[in-house]
Amino acid sequence: MINYSIVMRGNPIKSEEPKKAYATAQYNEVININAFAEHIATHGSVYKRADIVAILMLAVDCMHELLLAGQKVELGDLGSFYVSLASKGADTAADFNPAVHIRKVKVNWDRGAMFSDLTSEATFNLVATRAAQAAVIKALKAGESNVDLSTGSATADDDSTDNTNGGNTDSGNTDSGTDEEYPME
Repeated sequence: MINYSIVMRGNPIKSEEPKKAYATAQYNEVININAFAEHIATHGSVYKRADIVAILMLAVDCMHELLLAGQKVELGDLGSFYVSLASKGADTAADFNPAVHIRKVKVNWDRGAMFSDLTSEATFNLVATRAAQAAVIKALKAGESNVDLSTGSATADDDSTDNTNGGNTDSGNTDSGTDEEYPME
């Protein structure tokens, strides 16, 4: 089940347009390589967790090496990994110096068929935003009986407010989860 919250976002290119409600995914747990290996081991693998961790770490090291050698690494249903370059322009090809003009070497992932679109297999569960969750926890710890979710601050029965939380933002998510994309300027 995929947890999501609803956030209001404006179009950064067309600021005059009203904000729209978008779903944003919220993971409920971070699975490290050891836990991932343990999970793999529970699926009928003949290998133990330690063996799987060693293989995964070796795969990471080898992929790193191959990408730096200019190779594209295809991993079946997982997809393909390859590098792309972010660079600033030089006046002429003769003036181009990779040490000066290449700013970043990025790793790209072309999703395999199994990962291209999980929508038909996914189920969704609406949860509060991270800011709302934090405001409720803060109020509980402070013994407050009310929470103003419009500002993300706890309020007491006497209507005093604490605005230290800074509002209802959905921090912790790196992907907006929207089906609309706006070009970055």
